[in-house]
Order: sequence, then C-alpha cells, then structure tokens
Amino acid sequence: MKKTKVISLLAVSVLSVSLLAACGNNNSSSSSDNKTEQSSKAEVFAGATQGTDSFADLQKGFAKNGAWLNATKGDMDASGKTLTVEGLFLGDGQVARKLAIYNQDDNHKITDRYTLTVDKIEVKSPGFYISNGTVKGNVDVFAPGFHAQNGTVAGSVAGEATIDGNLTFASQDLLDAYNKLPDAQKVKVTGTTSVVKGDVVSFEAGGITAGSHGNVTYSFKGNGTDTETGATTGTKDVSVLTKALGKDGAWLVSANGDVDASGKDITVDGTFLNEDATVQRTLAMIDQNDSHQVTKSHTLTVDRLIIKSPGFDLEGGNIKGDVYVAENASIKARDMKDTDGKSIQSEIDGNLYFATQDQLDTYKALDAANQFKVSGTVGVKTAK
Repeated sequence: MKKTKVISLLAVSVLSVSLLAACGNNNSSSSSDNKTEQSSKAEVFAGATQGTDSFADLQKGFAKNGAWLNATKGDMDASGKTLTVEGLFLGDGQVARKLAIYNQDDNHKITDRYTLTVDKIEVKSPGFYISNGTVKGNVDVFAPGFHAQNGTVAGSVAGEATIDGNLTFASQDLLDAYNKLPDAQKVKVTGTTSVVKGDVVSFEAGGITAGSHGNVTYSFKGNGTDTETGATTGTKDVSVLTKALGKDGAWLVSANGDVDASGKDITVDGTFLNEDATVQRTLAMIDQNDSHQVTKSHTLTVDRLIIKSPGFDLEGGNIKGDVYVAENASIKARDMKDTDGKSIQSEIDGNLYFATQDQLDTYKALDAANQFKVSGTVGVKTAK
C-alpha cells in the first residue's frame, strides 16, 4: 500500500475549506478578536490576540515557544530587522501560524489594514499566512503551507494581503504547491516570486497534542503501537483496524479487503500529522495500481463509525453503518479514480451525522467529489 502524499497543507480541498471557514468568516482571530479556542485563554505575549506595537514582542510571539496567532496594533517600522517564524503550531484545528496586520469590527469586517516594515521575514513554520495587511520587505519561505488570507471589508477599506518586496521559496516543490492555491489564498507581490534554494524545514508524522497557545507536542513520532498491520500494509482484522484508528495508531490506516465489524462501534480518535506536517487521518479501503488508480473497493461494516479526529478522509471504499462526526472533527471523501480515470464516489449505506450545524455546512461546501453518496439522512446529531 502506498503512502498518500499531500503536497502542501492547503493543496487538499477539505483543508482549504475548513481553514477558511474556521477563521471566523476569514477573520475570527485578528488583533481585536479573542474568540478562538487557543486565544480564549489569557495570552502571555503582547503580540498575540490583542496586538502589539513592539517588534521585540512580535518576534517573541513567533518564536518556537510563542503563539500560533500574533498581531500588530497598527503600522510597525522595523526597518533592517528580520522576523523569524519558527516552530510547529495548531490554530483553528489546522497547522497554522498567523500574522494579523489589520483591525476589524464586531462583525469581523476589516476596518483598517496595517503595514509591517522589515528587512525580511524568514518562514520556518508550516502553515504561515499573512492576513489582510502589508509586509514591506522580503519574505523567504522554508516550510510548506505559506499563503494569504483576505477578509470582508467594512466600507471602502482598500487593499489585500501584500508583500511589498520579493517572495522566495527554498525549493521548487514549495513554490509549485503555492502556485496550486486558489487566487484568494495568494499574496499580492510587488517584486519577484522565485526559488532560492535553501534548507526546507521538515516535520515527522505522528500523534500530537496542542497547548493553550497552539504549541504542538508529539505524543509519538511515526506510527503508534501498530506500525505495520492496519497501517500502510493493510488488514482485514477488526481488532487490528480498531487499534490502528485509535489514539495510539497511525495517520494512514488501510484495509486490504472487506472488514466486517457488524454490531460494533469503531472510533477514529486522536490528532495526527502526516509526513508533510498536515493534520490528516486517512482510512484507505481500496486496492490500487502503480498509477494510484482504484482496482478494487472494499467495505467496512459497522454499527457506528465515530469520527473524533480532525482532517479525517476516506480514501475510496464504502461504509455500511452510521457515521458520526464529533465536534472539532471533520470528514471528507477522497476523489479517487478508477482505471478509466473516472471518479469513484464513496458511499455510506446508513446515516451521516455531524455534531454541529457549522460542521454540516462546511461539509456541504466541499466539492461534490469530496462528499459521500449517503443512503440515509445527512444531518445534525451527536453519538450517545
């Protein structure tokens, strides 16, 4: 069984959708908003949710032991200085590092855009993004997932996330992944966008937890207690599959045939990173050829499949039974192709329930190829 490669954090459609939705209609975590999960707690950094006018505090906030979200209170002139962004963080359920250079009203509409003047920003954290304002200086990217965020404006506030300088990537792969993003997630660049080869920062797959400021701690690296059967090599054993999908399992779990867990619940639990530092939990229910085309689909039969992991996707195959998506979790179907290159829609022979209406709305916003054919009800209901 191959390992599914994700080129960048936002190259996968569900992650693009969930990130934009989770950011409070594109703005839930700016300098004037304290309502995100991590930032609801008292911040120890002046440059976090309430914003700062000190470059030293902004740099502290973007250090390895800083916070996932950091903001400026207004224009900041740090001419000749380098802002270094380091560390692995979660924000709004995704690997992210946010630089908020704007203000907003109570309706999360942009009321002012600011400018941060620096010599350069060195991006060594995955998922770093510039939100709404302008960086006057160069930006050098050494980690995957760099992008922009632009929110809804109040009145006639002009502008967009901008680099008034040059944008460079440390590898062609990083640049290629960035170029695949929707235009709305790309930064306006006044200078050049190019590759300047450098050391790309890599991160290991494994189970993780996040602290109050989004700091990521590994529970373990690589696969958990089940490193072979039920992970990439595949299994038909219910107990092995159940273990592999648990908190101490693997980010990628596969079946090499139908799995009959009739009358039983299977829970997908834990937060995992894949080898590209993306929050992902995959269950592959297929056989495929060397071109990653599906040659055979398998079915998992359960009483209930309970999803508690964020970033869960079914890579082909079908579920017979009810599927429950817990709060803070997510689900999508991977768009898989058969040997003729045609999409194969995964099916749920049962009901699909989400814990909240917001989750259901986010799911319904996915491309049709990433939704399931459901024989029963798609609605809001929690697993008892």
